[in-house]
Amino acid sequence: MDVNQIMEDIIDAKYDELNSLSSADDRFIKVKTFEGNAIGQVGESFVKKVFSELNIPLDDEREVVHDEYDILTNGKKIEIKTARQGLKNKTFQFNGINPIYNHDYIILIGIATNNLYYKILQGNSYYNHTTRKHYLYVDGELRQLVSMNPGNTVNYKLTLTAQKLDDITCFEQEIIRLFGNNE
Repeated sequence: MDVNQIMEDIIDAKYDELNSLSSADDRFIKVKTFEGNAIGQVGESFVKKVFSELNIPLDDEREVVHDEYDILTNGKKIEIKTARQGLKNKTFQFNGINPIYNHDYIILIGIATNNLYYKILQGNSYYNHTTRKHYLYVDGELRQLVSMNPGNTVNYKLTLTAQKLDDITCFEQEIIRLFGNNE
């Protein structure tokens, strides 16, 4: 028995199964192979590039900001969270949300294999002392933040469907409306 060959065969079969789900229209298919930090970096780079293309200056030009925000523009602190769409349940799980961070907005970028989605939320979370749970408002509706691991009181996740996100076609206009120079 060759245990290495057994594992290789299983991995090859799973790889073939996962790749058989894609089509020629899946322009963002490569993202499904990225690990979590790489997806976050892709989202941050994307939003920063959009700000640059729209001539919206960043107050903090560092490539990576290790603070309560990822972008600072016109004094507004913006956190960016990026998720790829799950293959089975088709939801987006935005990880690493810290509800005690002090940011003005959270920009969610959802990457499906063939489409991009976004949602811009007010950064303030809501804590219900009775249920002892954190929430964010999404389209006026409270959505619970769930601990990423049992007992973890720092990093939470927000799970949304594509229907709760906006199609990327309106992203530029909303960025200009919220963060553009009002000169």
